[in-house]
Amino acid sequence: MLVDLIRVPEPTCIDDMLDEPFGLLMLGASLEKAGYEVRITNLAGCDYESWKSKIKPADMYGIQLNTPTAPLGIKIAEYIKQKYPGTPVICGGSHVSAIEDFCELMVFDTIVMGEGDREIVDLATEHGAGIQLRKFVCARHIGDLDTLPFPARNLVDMDAFHRKVDGKRCFGIIGSRGCCFKCAFCDRTLFGEKIRYRSIDNIVAEIKHIIKEYGVRNFEMFDDMFTFHKGRVREFVEKTKGLKISYRCNSRSDMLDPSIYRMLRDSGCKMICFGIESGSQRLLNAMSKGTTVERNHKAISIARQAGITTAGYFILGFPGETKETINETKEFILRSGIDHAQVYTFIPLPGCDVYRNPSKYGMKIISKDYSDYYLVTGNDGRGGKIIETEHLSADELQEEVVKFRQFLKEYGSRGEVQDYYKDKLKYKDRNAAK
Repeated sequence: MLVDLIRVPEPTCIDDMLDEPFGLLMLGASLEKAGYEVRITNLAGCDYESWKSKIKPADMYGIQLNTPTAPLGIKIAEYIKQKYPGTPVICGGSHVSAIEDFCELMVFDTIVMGEGDREIVDLATEHGAGIQLRKFVCARHIGDLDTLPFPARNLVDMDAFHRKVDGKRCFGIIGSRGCCFKCAFCDRTLFGEKIRYRSIDNIVAEIKHIIKEYGVRNFEMFDDMFTFHKGRVREFVEKTKGLKISYRCNSRSDMLDPSIYRMLRDSGCKMICFGIESGSQRLLNAMSKGTTVERNHKAISIARQAGITTAGYFILGFPGETKETINETKEFILRSGIDHAQVYTFIPLPGCDVYRNPSKYGMKIISKDYSDYYLVTGNDGRGGKIIETEHLSADELQEEVVKFRQFLKEYGSRGEVQDYYKDKLKYKDRNAAK
């Protein structure tokens, strides 16, 4: 029995071949472990029509839906139902777990909410036994993540993806699921509000497996909370000694211990990415971010003093944003001297508190077309026209984002960045000014 897992293309994305389809690799690994034949149809790089010729026969299909790709994913399902009638098509992913109205998803035979690692195997077993598939499946969170197999990287051409660390192609690793923070812009419905960790031994075993099978020692640690637990950081550093790895990771400014940053640097950490979001304390408070402007400054300073390149993620257009608060964010970047900054348009993704309670934030959602729900696209960086607030219309926000992206291009970057920042976005190289 062949199960085809389909990655939906993101035509608005600057580079949708940046990263491997991690969620599908996890599902594929669970299916392979259960003895099923698996194919991943990676449609990244396709436009709105060129994907059709890539859909091949299978016994069952699974399509992962993120919010901006959901409308195209639905079209792919409709195409499969027309071309291969009677073949079940299943959907899951963050979008499916977050929405409350499933009317647009009724083309799918089964709608899986939550973590589908085990449910995809159960559904394949039911289909193989001739049992009619359930329409709705609500999956429980997996308590022991060590019981999951490593991602089935054998199902894709890993060399085809573009993300680099330390100048070389890197592989992604995820060591946890869930987030205990309550940022108003974030959707936590898929993985939940409790952090579940893989053991460090399990993560190190995966790293050693990748080194042995692929000869790769460069990694992107995708955990939102990689530095949240000091004890885990120390254990990771200790147990990766001698592996000669290079990696980058995400962090919050809660971590202000200089010794931890030095340990990270010595273990091969090349870049730390902070979710800064804004240079305005008023906006950080409105976001329920749980940080302060000065704390963010201090975290960047400590990391840089340890010799680690710093990057910051910023959001423009959160309700309450004004031209003055945008200037505060620019001033934060200039004052902090952060090595690299990325900006995204605020999009109230389904599942986040702003989407569920727009009036609470003084915001009006003007589009329910999910294909518009992209955070960033094109060389100018503008996101979709989704909201209007009392301070900025959708058009005004796009204009501000374009101007902010131009500010960032002129500000430039120190240290290594992904190729598209140099090749497509033309960010100024600040390395000479080190």
